[in-house]
Amino acid sequence: MANLKNKKITKKIIVKKKPAVLIDIKGIEKKYGKVEVLKGISFSMAPGEKVAIVGANGAGKSTLSEILAKVKEPSKGQISYYFEEDGTESLGKSDISSNIGIQFQNSSYPDFYKVKDLVDFVIGAAGIKITEESLDHLYETFDLAKLKKDVAKGLSGGQQQRLNILLAIVNNPKLLILDEVGTGLDVESRTKIKAYIKSYAEENEAAILLVSHNSDEVVELVDRVIVIHNGLVFNDQPLKEILDK
Repeated sequence: MANLKNKKITKKIIVKKKPAVLIDIKGIEKKYGKVEVLKGISFSMAPGEKVAIVGANGAGKSTLSEILAKVKEPSKGQISYYFEEDGTESLGKSDISSNIGIQFQNSSYPDFYKVKDLVDFVIGAAGIKITEESLDHLYETFDLAKLKKDVAKGLSGGQQQRLNILLAIVNNPKLLILDEVGTGLDVESRTKIKAYIKSYAEENEAAILLVSHNSDEVVELVDRVIVIHNGLVFNDQPLKEILDK
């Protein structure tokens, strides 16, 4: 009994490892003149995480996605990207941009550029390394193989949308930003592309940021939903918790 009293009892402390962060957004604000579109947006995303940004028209969803893709600069706030293999912060703009793919809701193509010319231009301008076999696979996946010689500006809305998604994913991004990805697509194309996006994210541990009004897209593609209202994060919750309510 005395031995038990004198025996030093040590408690093992288990320290949980913090999940890796791919992108960390702190206090992002955006003003156009006196109009405040974003008023202090903060959240982070982990590698492989699939997040939807939802909200009413004019809430600032597309503006936020363009800021995250380095297309626009915030008026205030900080964004840190951790795209390096060792998990350290990426600092150079080219290092950041080369790891992000964004599909715009509306795109303006140069006059008379054929589909193949446009894709080749983007690959060359961005210094993207992709094999001919991989590129052909993308053309087939997005049903553009037979349209390579067509003028991009003359494509239908659905065909242009498929081209936009191909251009967003051709650089094998670690962060893929999709803005109303299902717009203009027929049911077959929508189903096929959503399946490809899901498998791409899983195989490459890529994070997906989905801007959408379509509840079906949100349920099928993401595991977390961020609601933006009045330029602020109104709610940030796992999709499962929302569906269980």
